[in-house]
Amino acid sequence: MRIYFQNASIPTRAANRLKYRLSLKESQARQVTSEVFGYRDWTDLHGELGSKAASALDEACDSATLTERRVYQVSQLLASSVDLHGESADDLVRWWQPSAAHAHEECGDPTETPFAGSKEDLSFQEALSTLAHAVHRPVGHFEQALMTGIHRTENESSLRFVESIADELLSGNRNREPEVARHLLEALASRGLPRSILNLATSLTLGDGGPKDEKRATDLLEQLAESASTPDDLKRIAESRLGTA
Repeated sequence: MRIYFQNASIPTRAANRLKYRLSLKESQARQVTSEVFGYRDWTDLHGELGSKAASALDEACDSATLTERRVYQVSQLLASSVDLHGESADDLVRWWQPSAAHAHEECGDPTETPFAGSKEDLSFQEALSTLAHAVHRPVGHFEQALMTGIHRTENESSLRFVESIADELLSGNRNREPEVARHLLEALASRGLPRSILNLATSLTLGDGGPKDEKRATDLLEQLAESASTPDDLKRIAESRLGTA
């Protein structure tokens, strides 16, 4: 079931929503997005832009067509084997609405207000919104707001978004800021996020963004390996590193 587009606006927005929701690399988010739209990969999707009349978006589909489309998208998401962090594929697609014109308005996105009230709360919201649309902005300029927000928010999507920012600071998908990444990982790990705990252990082992601390890195890996809430893929990584420590 292939969906045709005149330009890349909607696919790009859909890929970005998925990236921040699941803390994916941009290339992985684009691959999964391409597949749920019926394409082999992002290059295949771009090669078809404007080649045929645009398919109706979700808002213009009748209920039978929309149901069929959702079933296909769920099946493609499952086939991708991407880590859904315990969420069902059906629930994620209902939130994601990749082929809707106004999914970000109807369902929210990682930059929606995670909590409101104080000046610090609003600063966190503004930092998330800015960094979602400006990947070349120095994250260090927003570090204080992000650190405060990590400790206060109960919005899981916001935490995952900050987690993805920390990943990008280490990987080079944003301008590399290892010290800022270390600080964010410390705060995220204190909230019990397994991926951040694993990344913090790596930073401690390498001395990336701060001093080395191999003993603490080992303690964190043991914590992941022993926790029943650690996703299987991360548990395997932790166990493998402990086995070679």
